[in-house]
Amino acid sequence: MIEVADAKMIEIPVKTSKSNIKFVLEENHAFPSVVVGVFVKSGARYEPKENLGIAHFIEHSVFKETLKRSAYEISHEIESLGGELNAFTSSEYSLFYVKLLSRDIRTGLDVISDILINPTFNQELIERERQVILEEINEYFDDPQDICQTEALKSLWGNNPASHNPLGEEETVNGITREKLCNYYKMYFNKGNIFISVVGDINESMLEDYIEEYFSGLNSDYYVPEVKMPEYSFETKEIEKDTSQVHLAVTLKGSGLFSKEHLLNSLFTTILGGNMSSRLFQKLREEKGLVYTVYAYPVRLTDTGGSVIYVSTTPKNLDEVSGLIYGEIDTVKKKGFSESEFDDAKKYLSGSLILGLESMTNRMQRNGVLGLFLGRVETVQELMSKLENITFQDFSSYVNVLIDSRSGRVIVGKV
Repeated sequence: MIEVADAKMIEIPVKTSKSNIKFVLEENHAFPSVVVGVFVKSGARYEPKENLGIAHFIEHSVFKETLKRSAYEISHEIESLGGELNAFTSSEYSLFYVKLLSRDIRTGLDVISDILINPTFNQELIERERQVILEEINEYFDDPQDICQTEALKSLWGNNPASHNPLGEEETVNGITREKLCNYYKMYFNKGNIFISVVGDINESMLEDYIEEYFSGLNSDYYVPEVKMPEYSFETKEIEKDTSQVHLAVTLKGSGLFSKEHLLNSLFTTILGGNMSSRLFQKLREEKGLVYTVYAYPVRLTDTGGSVIYVSTTPKNLDEVSGLIYGEIDTVKKKGFSESEFDDAKKYLSGSLILGLESMTNRMQRNGVLGLFLGRVETVQELMSKLENITFQDFSSYVNVLIDSRSGRVIVGKV
């Protein structure tokens, strides 16, 4: 078992500020920097079809103008200090974060709280940003790989909101009014629906004082969205696009982010196509020379998940590549994986999990997601212990259930 020596990782308790804002701090005084992430339970999964993309629209809009700052002043205050201010919206949350030297923490908190508490939703700026978002959508859908992986979610869950693209669609983005933005913002950006995650060179008492100073003005309402777990649909989808290659995704069952099986799912995708040693990489690229890109990966929501095998190849090789993928799945059904593959995957996964936490930003994001949705932060030791305690028999039983079902299929290109 990998020993995680950093004592600061032993316990990362979730705290509640005096004004009822939940937060977590992972202190790290080895370097004079800090990263602050504000998570909002707001994303595509909570949006009705007619408002698809509204959380992402709000993510853009709050950066355009506040009661105190212009768009230029928002970015310039952080960048003039060498810092970074950014945000993104996923299916289940929006994250706004700032990274800078710890001596500049007050400026960072002042700016990020300003955009979250005081956005003006200026009509003229909204219309300008609408065009920017439409350009982002067009750029996204210029990439056949992005299309294929987006459609893979629809293959898994059909039209359920779990499969919605956070960017939205041209029609829905054009239909989002200022009134809708303001109503959605008021409902979702409240003290009960956010979580603050901080990693870096700052102590807890100082941070709690700063949270009170800068975030106590958040809306005190406590609306928190609820969703139902989607059912698998495993659809077959073909999207014609003028490309030199054909992009294929095969979709299988998976496991939710907080399920007991999520590590088993990671082991499964690792062995099948998670690295250069994996079965599909070795067979399709090294042995056959049929592809350049092939990999498998887990798709995880809080309560469910999927497994995706992705490959791009020339149209003339599609049938052979597809046959080899399904053939490998059939081989796994009949013979399973070997114990040596299982052992190698455990070592690979434990190493990659630890190495991924070298980044303070990655730790901030991990802690924030766990805090927002679970209300506690699982320690790295707990995670490694769970991985280490998985037996080959546990894994084999899981794989049998995982692949003993239908699968979906997505093709993007000219066949």
